[in-house]
Amino acid sequence: MRYMSKSGRKTDWGAFIIGVLVAICGFIIMVWPGLSLVMLAEIAGAWLLVAAVFSFVTWARTRKVVSGSGWTLANAICDLILGIMFLMHPLVAAGVIPLLVGCFVVSYGIFAIATAIGMRSVIGSGWGLMVLNGIVSLLCGVLFIVFPAFFAIYLGVFLIMRGVTMTVLSVTAPGQMSAY
Repeated sequence: MRYMSKSGRKTDWGAFIIGVLVAICGFIIMVWPGLSLVMLAEIAGAWLLVAAVFSFVTWARTRKVVSGSGWTLANAICDLILGIMFLMHPLVAAGVIPLLVGCFVVSYGIFAIATAIGMRSVIGSGWGLMVLNGIVSLLCGVLFIVFPAFFAIYLGVFLIMRGVTMTVLSVTAPGQMSAY
């Protein structure tokens, strides 16, 4: 749905509306971080149940023709168990999600720092920026682990920034939105 603006550019109204909605979601997450984490846990639980169903179907279809399809069954069982746990105990899951994300982000930060230092002769002058990226990631990951509400606030800020960017790009560069 694109319409010509007065400047001669087309406006991607679909991306504009989605950008506004994403920014609103980010604001809601920042206002109610605890409730948002619980909702995120419930969404993750439902998603895990859907993933379990698809994995079971995949296993049932491929078990006789693909060696190692037992791993698909194991994945389906894990998804099912986690999905049920997340839906039955969303408060506990809300506390676990920031810890898991925090561990992932800490690992990413460590790998980014190690990669930057190990490849500084190949990367050149940009290796310092990579180290900085790793340090910021490491600090964010630690904050997610120590202060789980910080994860929700970080997510809220990210969604607001993403929504504003989408909204602005939908007006200033509507033809480029498919790549974004």
